[in-house]
Amino acid sequence: MTTTTAPAPLTLAPRPLSTRVAIVVRLLFANPWTAIYTPLLILGVVFLMNMAIWGIVRASIPPEGEMDASINGGVLFLFIYMLVVAVQSVNQAFPLALGYGSTRRDFVLGFGVFALILSLGYSVLLVAASLLERATGGWGIGHSFFTTDELWRAEWWEGFTLSLIAFLLFFSIGAATASVYVRWKALGMYAFWGGLVFLGIGGAALVTLLGAWGQVGAFFVWAGVLGSAAWSLIITALCWLAAWVILRRATPSQG
Repeated sequence: MTTTTAPAPLTLAPRPLSTRVAIVVRLLFANPWTAIYTPLLILGVVFLMNMAIWGIVRASIPPEGEMDASINGGVLFLFIYMLVVAVQSVNQAFPLALGYGSTRRDFVLGFGVFALILSLGYSVLLVAASLLERATGGWGIGHSFFTTDELWRAEWWEGFTLSLIAFLLFFSIGAATASVYVRWKALGMYAFWGGLVFLGIGGAALVTLLGAWGQVGAFFVWAGVLGSAAWSLIITALCWLAAWVILRRATPSQG
């Protein structure tokens, strides 16, 4: 007489949070052209164009002339581009992530890891480029593309910290903006940007009414560039919180 052993019951234990978050991160990095290759390509083209233009200008003036050095802010495009990356990532990946079984919390945490990885990577890149630029005397022609007197001509960690704070701020603004669109579409965007304009104008009017512009300027002078930037972490945290609160009630059909 033979006996059969009953099969072991299937376990339906949920996947660990780290695994679920990693799935969202891989989904967001599925198309590296959007977040990595394209911005680096544009940055390289802008850098080479600036080098060529300044090389031509530099060759036409004496070394002791008034334009013996040049400072360019073209690298700032990278921060703005990351805001666009955040908007595109949330709009495109949110419904996909929910369709693959991720929760809204998984997506927000995964997007936070995604933003942190990119922010760290691009901050390291900018600091390395600024150090190389300083070591070569502005690439041999006195041109400052990655450095400025106020932001980078100090300790390297100050430049890294400032860059990281700025990237996180732009990512958070992009995430909050995209979450508004996912939930309320165009009408929500009109209300969102209209509210920001109202707050900006209202805040400026209040400071003017109180005659406090002098105190505002004195505060920023006292705090310095890095100290002033640190206050933006409050805005960053509020934007992340807003994105979470809004997305937790959004549905794939709305995305």
